[in-house]
Amino acid sequence: MRSSSKTGLACTLAAFAFLSAVSSASAQGIQELRFRWDAPASSGAPAEGAAAAPPPSAFTLLGRQRAHGPLPRQRNPELSPDHVVVVAEDAHGRMLDWQVVADPRVLRAEFPGPTGQLSGQRLRQPSAEFMITIPDDPDLAVLRLYRPRWTGRGFALDPLGSVPLPP
Repeated sequence: MRSSSKTGLACTLAAFAFLSAVSSASAQGIQELRFRWDAPASSGAPAEGAAAAPPPSAFTLLGRQRAHGPLPRQRNPELSPDHVVVVAEDAHGRMLDWQVVADPRVLRAEFPGPTGQLSGQRLRQPSAEFMITIPDDPDLAVLRLYRPRWTGRGFALDPLGSVPLPP
């Protein structure tokens, strides 16, 4: 084989290796998980800074679908009492991924008053279904869900519950 043929082949293989790396990075495996959240009845949102942790909720895995594609990323995740923090861990408790999602139980409603002026209200449903997308990592063992609570200085994360992920 001539030197120019070997160089051409090496360049072609290098190009294929580069394109494979780029395409595999953009087509990583993901899992779309669908849950049902049954929260215990409560008397509403706790007062700001209140240290009482919410009673445990029941989370049920309803569906799990694997797919290829990029993992959706939040540009600027912000915590609030109307959000839930989802942490994906391996069997040793090491965090593998996390995300902030809107609390699926919260409904925002606007109703006209007697004068026709709209007034807003936040309602919390006792149960809701929601979906999250996580990496398709074989080491994922459990999802832990937390409710952010403002303490006056920063947010604390109160545990809501966990969901074991079967292999």
